[in-house]
Amino acid sequence: SLSRIAGLIEECEEYEKTGTTGQELPQPTGREVVARGVRFGYESGPEILHGVDLTIADGEHVALVGASGAGKTTFASVVAGVHPPTAGSVTFGGVPIDRLGDDRRTREIALLTQEVHVFSGSVRDDLRMAAPEASDERLSAVLERIGAAGWVSRLPDGLDTEVGSGGHVLTPMQEQQLALARVILLDPALVILDEATADAGSAGADELERSAEEALRGRSALIVAHRLSHAATADRIVIMDDGRIVEEGSHDELVRRGGRYARLWEAWSRGRS
Repeated sequence: SLSRIAGLIEECEEYEKTGTTGQELPQPTGREVVARGVRFGYESGPEILHGVDLTIADGEHVALVGASGAGKTTFASVVAGVHPPTAGSVTFGGVPIDRLGDDRRTREIALLTQEVHVFSGSVRDDLRMAAPEASDERLSAVLERIGAAGWVSRLPDGLDTEVGSGGHVLTPMQEQQLALARVILLDPALVILDEATADAGSAGADELERSAEEALRGRSALIVAHRLSHAATADRIVIMDDGRIVEEGSHDELVRRGGRYARLWEAWSRGRS
């Protein structure tokens, strides 16, 4: 077992330096994300994505909308580098995602899902997973930005409160806010939110959306939107169906167009009222 651990550490260190080809890793020339002809399917199943093209400009927020099974989460995972495309390409700053190296990729592209993890330890340690050298003042400022400073200050020991397995139990919204705080501390170029505000419940969803907006401020975002109110604030909305993009535009443009998104928005608005 120790030999396997030592071998894995050595292999990972070599990969961080050179990637999988043994050559020096190329450097991105910008922060634009470009997906071209992306296809993907698991080995034992049918193809899920069918030639998806999407460009996310530096600082642009793009929302993915569609029915369950449309391919939104799969596409988000491919853009994040979790799954390599079976055909086509995804580049960051002109460099293929798989050529960035794990260290650079995870610093530049952060994926946040509704199933976040709370690490065992203090709140301080949990936050410092993203920025080990962050001071208490920095942590407090970030918590204030996302609206979490109040409940953290009311914990039994504040930042020293033990959370995670065997520690103080946090609500789903509090767990998501800690994850969003880590996003700010990590400071990636692109954040991918995959239904990240879906589990807050009606009482906390609006507050959690405000926290997410603050975490995304000043950076690019790909948002798999569960609530259309969240999608409506994006710079561009992309409608997916059966692994393909079927509609694209701003909220106002799509509503005026009277297509699929307009019908979804009408139903959503009627339900909200």
